[in-house]
Amino acid sequence: DLVVEVLSPSETLAAAHEKAREWLAGGATLVWLIDPKRRMVEVWRREGLTRTLGDDDTLQGEEVLPGFAFPVRELWE
Repeated sequence: DLVVEVLSPSETLAAAHEKAREWLAGGATLVWLIDPKRRMVEVWRREGLTRTLGDDDTLQGEEVLPGFAFPVRELWE
């Protein structure tokens, strides 16, 4: 399962990280934390934070969404 969270302007990264851990503990395979303020996407898996993506990176669906690829830069357009 995939969980996608877009952080609100008032949400802290610490709060989002806690949610990601809870979702993964509950059975999610992949979590994307999208932070428009910092223009970054954190990719979380069961082992924890695995990657932080910026404008020059591509968000991949991995085994959850095979073949899905989306340029991070386009999230902000």
